[in-house]
Parts: sequence; structure tokens; C-alpha cells
Amino acid sequence: MNMTRRNFAKLSTLLAAGLATGSTWALASGNDAKTQGAAAQAPDAIYAFADYFLSTRYEALPADVIAVTKAQILDTVAVALPALGADGIKQLYAWSKETGGKPESLVLGTDTRLPAEKAARLNASMAAALEFDDTYEPSLLHASCVTIPVALAVADLAGGVSGKELITAVATGTDAACRLSRAGSPGVSPFIVGWDPTPMYGFLAASLVAGRLMGLTREQMVAAAGLAYHQMSGNAQASIDGTHAKRLGAGFAAYGGIMSARLARRGVYGSFHVLDGSKGLFKQYHGGKYSKESLLGGLGTSYAGPGIAPKPYPSCRGGHVAIDAALDLVKHNDIKPDDVELVTVYSPPAEMMLLGLPLEKKQNPRTIVEAQFSNPWMVAAAIQDREVALRHFTSEALERTDLKALAKRVVTVKDDSLVRPDGGPGFVRLEIKTRSGKVVTKQVKYAKGDPNNPMTPDELERKVHECTDAAGMKRAQATDFMHRILHLESEPDVSRLNAALAI
Repeated sequence: MNMTRRNFAKLSTLLAAGLATGSTWALASGNDAKTQGAAAQAPDAIYAFADYFLSTRYEALPADVIAVTKAQILDTVAVALPALGADGIKQLYAWSKETGGKPESLVLGTDTRLPAEKAARLNASMAAALEFDDTYEPSLLHASCVTIPVALAVADLAGGVSGKELITAVATGTDAACRLSRAGSPGVSPFIVGWDPTPMYGFLAASLVAGRLMGLTREQMVAAAGLAYHQMSGNAQASIDGTHAKRLGAGFAAYGGIMSARLARRGVYGSFHVLDGSKGLFKQYHGGKYSKESLLGGLGTSYAGPGIAPKPYPSCRGGHVAIDAALDLVKHNDIKPDDVELVTVYSPPAEMMLLGLPLEKKQNPRTIVEAQFSNPWMVAAAIQDREVALRHFTSEALERTDLKALAKRVVTVKDDSLVRPDGGPGFVRLEIKTRSGKVVTKQVKYAKGDPNNPMTPDELERKVHECTDAAGMKRAQATDFMHRILHLESEPDVSRLNAALAI
């Protein structure tokens, strides 16, 4: 089926109208009677997504989507490289090598090969582990840490995948993940509901990315998505508790998505009515409340990728507004750490739940993950060292008496007026009271990296080098792989690029 972007938009509009009116369509094509019969019973948007993935071509991608997708691939690979020795990751790496399997795909930054789904599970977990991966702010989704490791692992598995094809698979996969997450949580943070959108929607996006790169048919793509839906999971409790599980969710989704695509290619079927069935995603997980426009509006013509924010700091994105406020106040007012008597962080409900409560725990994080989800810790680092970097989220940093003492002087207060109207991380107001009695205040709406407050190319390059230096990669090698990814459309075989990342 060869469809233009205009036809995609038309199909999306018609499908949305059919879903809204309850029309019955037979969207399936091909010779598989089971699939045709299932689709004819009721419409399901998963068929529009399958067509979208199979028909989109590199040449049809807008220039800004191509550019931002390459930057996202570079960013995701960079943040994954120094994470191999992180808690939770090193155990997964050791266990994955111990259990072994067919050597199909590389673990990023190494010459170790594992079965494709195992490599993707490890690489995706690495990309998420340091909390340095980019964020789709409207739904607090981390799409890149799932879609990009899946695409790289399947490129190794399939062989001969060009840079252009990888860009296209990642651009469509990231767009699909963002559409699914935003449609499922219109006007409310998924964390408030209780879901972690990254593994949750990552299962579906991973199956579709893998399916495209494996050359699945339309029916097999739907089958893969159905199998991925049957595995779907992911809740916000790991973020609240600050456990290693938060690091592994993206990996579970990557593994499940690739496994689903491989089974579908062998003739295994999953649910046909993945999104709109009586027990489909939106009814089962969201009580039937979802946005059809967010799901299908402009499919094939409008992409979510340019709206994704890279992170300047290796911590929960919801805390970046507080970091920005603290950095601004201490630099413009020349406030020294010993000058600070009290810092008050005013946050909306979602950020209070994740980053501000319980206060005693947030003021005294015991693990790196707890520190990554603590506004008092992030603000203390910003005030103490006038930067927030990878070095502030280590076992050694957790023992620093200066940071611990300053974090205890940071308190958090809920302020419902700071909820961001368009979703995503809320606004923050930060107040510093000095020992001399001076009070300075700063409100930040859009954290550095947001499309309304973008990072500069120099800032992105410094971030890449911070990560490659931490991973032990020599600057010459880092510069080479950075250049190759930023010119990814020239790569004839992505598996060669993966091999060049070994440290």
C-alpha cells in the first residue's frame, strides 16, 4: 500500500470521524481473512498506525523532523554510554550475558552481542538510567529511550539498514508514542492518574518500530501491536519510591516490542482491536476518556518530534524549572551557599507528589534515584556548585556534607496556580531568603530545553562530551560518532555505526 502524506491525513480524518460516529469499516487489506473479519467488526485506529509506519518515506519527512530526529539519536546514544555501570543496569548486563543467546545486536559502547530483544532491553534501560534522556512534556513521556534503542538493535539484527531508514523509523515511532500518550491523558498528567507513560506506550511504539525495520506486512504489524498491548504495563510508583525499577521500564518495553514483532512475523496474532476495542487501550486503561484529535489529527503531516525537550540536567524533568530558577537567582544576585537561610520551592500537585513529598525523604535522599527525584537535592546542587551535572548523582555526591546541609534548608509548598495549562512539567516559583533578611524570587514557566526555551547547539555538544567523558570515550572517537550521527542520512549501514561506538 503506497500512500502519500496527503492520503494519510485524509485517512486519519476519516478514521477519526468513523470512531466518533460509531461507523463500521473494513480497514484491513490483503488475503488474511481473520484480520479482515476482525477489522470489519469495528474500526480500530491501530490500522491507521500500521499504514503510517509502512508507507512513510524519508523523502516525505519535513526538514525540521529529520534534523531533530538526528539530534535525538545523538542525545540518546550519548546518555546511554556512561550508564553501563549504574545500579540496576550492571546487574541486568551481567544477567543478560550469563543467560546469553544468539549474538545478534550490540550493547551500546561495547563489543558484546546479545539477542536483539535483550540488547534493546539493556540499551533502553541504559538510556533511561541517568535521567538525562529527553522528554515529551505534554504527557511526561520519554519516547526516545525506547524507540531509538529498539531501532538500533533491530538495525543490527536485520543488517543493511541505512541511516535514512533509521531516521524514518525513529521519527514515526517517536511520533506514535507521543500521540498515544497525549491522547490517553488529555488535560491531566499520567502520573496523577498513576501511569508511567514511558513503558506503557513504549510497548506499542517499540513493536511498530521493530516491525517496520523487520519488513512486516500490514497484518503482521497489527499482530505485533496486539501482542505488545497484551504485555503493556508501567506505573508511577517506582518514581515515587525512587527505586531501580524506574530505570528498567523502558527496557521492558523495548524487549516486549521486539519480541512481539518477531512472533508476529512467525504468524502469531495478538488483539485486533488494540486501541478502540471494548477492552482496548483507551477503554481499559483510560475509562474511555481520550482525545481522537491528539491520536490521529495530522497523522503523516504533523510530527511530535520537534516538540520534545532534551534535558540539560541529569534528573527528573519536572525539577528543571526549579533548577533554572535557582541558578538564575544565585548568579544574578551573587548568593553564596552560606548566605542561604531558607529556600522555598512552590510547585503544582504533580511535581509535589514526585519531587517534593515526603519532605524529610526529599531533603535526605539515600539513593541516586531518590536524588534524581528530589527538588531539595537538585536546588541544593544548583546553589552550591552553580551547575547540576552527572557528578551530583553519584554515591560520592550523596555523602557530601555541604549538599546534605543545604538540602535540609530547602522546603516545598504546593501551589495549584502553577499547573501548566497545556500539560507537561508545571511552572515553579522559587524563593531564597538570605541570612541578612533579603528575599529574592524567581518564577520559571519553561525549563531549559523546552521548545519555548531551547538548548543551543553548543549546550547540546557540551552535554554529549559530558556523557562520553564519563563513559571513558576518547574525544576523537566522540567527535567522530557525533559527526556521523549528525550526518546519519549518509550512513549506508547503521550496524557499522553501532560497532564504532565500542569503548
